[in-house]
Amino acid sequence: MDYLLLKWFNGFAGQYIWLDILGIVMAEFLILSLPLIIFLVYFLSKRRKNLLSVIFKIIFSLALVCALNYLISLIFTRQRPFVDNKEIYQLAKFFNTTTDYSFPSCHTAIAFAMAFVVLLDWRKFGIILLISALIVGMGRVFVGIHYPTDILGGILTALISVCLINFIYKYFKYGNS
Repeated sequence: MDYLLLKWFNGFAGQYIWLDILGIVMAEFLILSLPLIIFLVYFLSKRRKNLLSVIFKIIFSLALVCALNYLISLIFTRQRPFVDNKEIYQLAKFFNTTTDYSFPSCHTAIAFAMAFVVLLDWRKFGIILLISALIVGMGRVFVGIHYPTDILGGILTALISVCLINFIYKYFKYGNS
């Protein structure tokens, strides 16, 4: 099922130049704009007072999610789809090598970690960021560098990381009473 979803989604790659460009932007570059968007929206809103707390939670969540993803990739050494399946069209070649492991998706985990942190503080903006994070994940499948389950793995590690960091933050903020 995982391979079939990948093959269907990736089947649209290479058909239209505008779709390929959109896919590459979604997969590789949207994630780079998320921190800037988060900073600007918080800074320009009435929630400016929460900005420092949100930034710290994002930084610690990203550190934890990257560590978790690295450890998981050592256990589940899954090759990228374009390595194992020559019929998968690898559209994005910027930051992906054949030696990188596919599971879980670090790009997706990073995008979702930022979105989950914001969601805990600001529901409406968090939902917009969750949609953006999902677009990042779908873009990774579209360009042929991740399986759909890699995306789910990234979402799960992001959720675990943010929940743990949020718990630790509340523990130290309010004490252990």
